[in-house]
Amino acid sequence: MPRTPADPIDRSIEKLFAQGLPDTSSVAELRPQLNLWAEASDSPMQELVEAASQTQRLHSVETTAGPVWLSGNVVMCCCPECDAPVSVRLWLMVADCWSCESAMELSYEQQVAAEQLLTQTSRNRPSQAAPLPRRCRPRQEPASASQTLDTLNTEPPPRRLIKTIQRMTHALPAWFISLLFHLVALLVLALILIPTAYEPPAITVSTAISPADEEGGVDIEAAPEVPLEFDTNAYDNKAAERQLKQASIAAAQDARELILDPDPLSQLPSIEDVKRSVARSPQSFNLAVRDPRLRNEIVKREGGTTLSEAAVSRGLRWLASVQNCDGSWSLAKYRNHDDESNPGDAAATSLALLPFLGAGQTHENGIYRETVAKGLRWLMEHQEADGEITHGIRTNAAIYAHGQAAIVLVEALAMTGDERFREPAQKAINYIEGFQHKHGGWRYRPQEAGDTSVMGWQLMALQSARLSNSGLQVADSTLMLADQFLDVASRPYRSRDFRKAPAGTLYRYQAPDSQPKIAMTAEGMLCRMYLGWKRDDGRMNYAVDWLIENALPNIKARKHNLYYYYYATQLMHHYGGKPWEIWNQHLRDLLIIKQARRGKLAGSWDPSDYQYGSSGGRIYATSLAICSLEVYYRHLPLFKKLDLNGTD
Repeated sequence: MPRTPADPIDRSIEKLFAQGLPDTSSVAELRPQLNLWAEASDSPMQELVEAASQTQRLHSVETTAGPVWLSGNVVMCCCPECDAPVSVRLWLMVADCWSCESAMELSYEQQVAAEQLLTQTSRNRPSQAAPLPRRCRPRQEPASASQTLDTLNTEPPPRRLIKTIQRMTHALPAWFISLLFHLVALLVLALILIPTAYEPPAITVSTAISPADEEGGVDIEAAPEVPLEFDTNAYDNKAAERQLKQASIAAAQDARELILDPDPLSQLPSIEDVKRSVARSPQSFNLAVRDPRLRNEIVKREGGTTLSEAAVSRGLRWLASVQNCDGSWSLAKYRNHDDESNPGDAAATSLALLPFLGAGQTHENGIYRETVAKGLRWLMEHQEADGEITHGIRTNAAIYAHGQAAIVLVEALAMTGDERFREPAQKAINYIEGFQHKHGGWRYRPQEAGDTSVMGWQLMALQSARLSNSGLQVADSTLMLADQFLDVASRPYRSRDFRKAPAGTLYRYQAPDSQPKIAMTAEGMLCRMYLGWKRDDGRMNYAVDWLIENALPNIKARKHNLYYYYYATQLMHHYGGKPWEIWNQHLRDLLIIKQARRGKLAGSWDPSDYQYGSSGGRIYATSLAICSLEVYYRHLPLFKKLDLNGTD
């Protein structure tokens, strides 16, 4: 069989290696030894040497790092450390020296040379040429045989980056590379297998408050003594949900306890008759609207909530708990209510009874009928012969107390028709009329020039008597004089800030005052409503807009004017529309938040949070707050009719 030119040289080199050939770097260096071997041998070795030289020229490329040649299908190069011939692993373009055991990486020039050798060999011997891996091929076409290798010394940046990465990874031990690989694999598996965090269901409480009638959930019975707590742990959704649910149940139970009386002393009219009476009445003082059986429907229609009703219920519970043994209440000494000798006063007793009556609790019906009966009896027992009811008050607050007591007696008569209240109520109204100044106002002494603050309570008592269908008598001249006083109290202002305000819109405390007051404006405008002003009156529109823009309740305020809130809430409710919605949202939530929730004071309001609170005390603050939250049903709105069997 004929031998290829490469076969003799390959076998000769192998034979030299077997005889203990010293370390050499190339076939060129093997030539002297081959010549000596040929001369000493009887075989035709000269032919082999010439064949080797020819093979080297055909299958060898010189580079700056030494020659690169082919041995059969194996690419060979020189070890940079000991110049021994080493074989190249084409896939990685690296070589391991069999002599010094060093590892080397082919330069870019050597890689191109190896590719040229393989390409040329593949043309001559396609069956023996090993294919060059795709990853080792340069981006450009390989240089031809006539092209010098000097132009290939500059390596492109991608090759330098690859070489850098290869050197780094080649220098690392195998165990470290294995560790990195397994860490990456574990991280990938963790991302695939670990489920996303489970989010338990949560209740979202909306801060957008609307008077719209919305469908509620199923009523759940619970003990009424569960405290209303909202300070939940934000990091425990389940605990927060449970606490909120308990608070909602407690609020619903508290609100429900004012609706029905399990053992009424008198028979209430049918609910259909009450609804018809409310629908056909044009008068705000038709107190049938306070019927507990209408409570839920009216609260929803007018902008109340379960929480506002719960606040009313808790407030009444606290007031009942501090009633004196004789049926009275004491402004300054309410803490001594268990003492049988603790003195009461007309101001505290009247203020405390107002919210009970506002909630439909009378001496005949309601869970607080005994509380109300004892309080009414105390007022009548301490009324003077001329009708004055100021027992226990020897300060300027006496006339305030009388006006409030007169309202209580008139409402008790109107709500129950009990004739025992007629004479005391009429005498109280007569006393107010005799106290009036000749120019229409009321103040601390009989016939003293009036102020708007005192006047408000007296006019409310007079209008309660006139409009409640109770048959009580009020002189028309008394109301005409009151209207004239309000004209003086709201005359035009000279100051730059209020020069544009029309007459009759913004009100002073007294006529000589130069600046309007927010509380007096609310009180004066409410009186104007009861004296006949209509909703479309431009002066009323101006006053309502001014109060909304300049004196809206603000939870962040350092001090709150509860007196102003009491009158402005009634004014806005009667006026209705967007101003009422805005006002209701602000005040309702403020009062609910401010109510005490723990201990013996739970259900009351702290007087230190309010202007004049130090004078009136906790009973004053609690009573006015409850009355403000009862506004939805305490009086019918003046400018619309409530059709509880259909639409308004």
